[in-house]
Amino acid sequence: MIKHSNTLLYVALFITMATWGLSWTNGKILSQYCSSSILAFWRFFLSSIFMIPVLIFTKNNFTVPSDGIKYIIIGSILIFSYNIFFFMGSNLGFANVGGVFVPTLNPIITFILSIIIFREIIYKKDIIGLIFGICGGIIVLEAWTLSYSQMTANGNLYFLLASISWGIMSIVSGKSHKALATLTFSFWVYFISSIFCFIMNINNDVLIVLDFDLIFWLNLILLSIGAQVFGATVYFIATTKLGPSKASSFIFIVPITAPIFSMIFIGEKLEISTIIGGIMTMTAVYLINKEKIQTQPID
Repeated sequence: MIKHSNTLLYVALFITMATWGLSWTNGKILSQYCSSSILAFWRFFLSSIFMIPVLIFTKNNFTVPSDGIKYIIIGSILIFSYNIFFFMGSNLGFANVGGVFVPTLNPIITFILSIIIFREIIYKKDIIGLIFGICGGIIVLEAWTLSYSQMTANGNLYFLLASISWGIMSIVSGKSHKALATLTFSFWVYFISSIFCFIMNINNDVLIVLDFDLIFWLNLILLSIGAQVFGATVYFIATTKLGPSKASSFIFIVPITAPIFSMIFIGEKLEISTIIGGIMTMTAVYLINKEKIQTQPID
C-alpha cells in the first residue's frame, strides 16, 4: 500500500514539474494580452481562491500566529516581485531561456545567500558547483555579447531578478515553517500579493481579462491553479513523505520540459548555448544538493 501510494506521488510530482516547465510558455502567451501587473493580480487572486479548498482538505487552518506575520509580509513582497519579473522577462525574452535559467539558478542563489547570511559550512564540491552554476548561467544568457540595455531589452535581466527574488523567498519560506504551516503561508502570501497587485492597478481595468479568449483563460488556469496551487501542494506533500532531498531531485525535470513545451506551442528554437549552460547549471544544483560526503569543509 505504501509503495502504491509513493508511486502515485511520483506520478503527481512528475506532472507538477511538467506544469512548472509549461508555466514559462504559459507566461509568454499571457504576456501578449495585457500588462504584467494585471496578469500577476489574476494569478495571485485565482491561486488564493483555489488554495482555500486545499487548506480545508489538508486540515490546515487560516490562523496566523503573531510571529508568522513578518514572514508573510516579506514573503508577499518577494513573490510579488518574482511574478512581475517573471511576466516581464517572459514578454521580452524567450520562454525556453527563462525555463532553463531561472529554475536551475534559484537553488544556487539560495545557497549563496545561505552562505553569506547564515555562514553555512561550504565544501569543495559546493565550490565546484558554484563555479559550474555561474558559468552555466553566463552561457545560457550569452552575457558576454550583451550590454546592460540589451540585457533589459531581451528580458534576461528580469530572469536574473526573478531568480534573486525567488532565492531570497526560499530562505524566508524555510524560516517560516517554524511559525506556521507551509500551505497556510502560501495562501496568505498569494492573497496579500493579490492586494498589492490590485493597488498597483488602481488606475487600470483589471476586468479587461473578461473580454479575452479561451486561449488566455486556459493558460491562466494552467499557470495559477496548475503550476501554483496544484504544484505547491504536491511538492509540499512530497517533501514530507519522501523527504526534501528526494523531492527536490525532481526539479531537474523543469529545465528539460520547459524548452520542449516552448518549441511545441510557440515555436521557439532551442539554442546550443541554452543546452550547454542548462547542463552546467543542473550539474551545479546536483553537486550543491548532493550529500556532504567530505569531512573537511573549506575554511
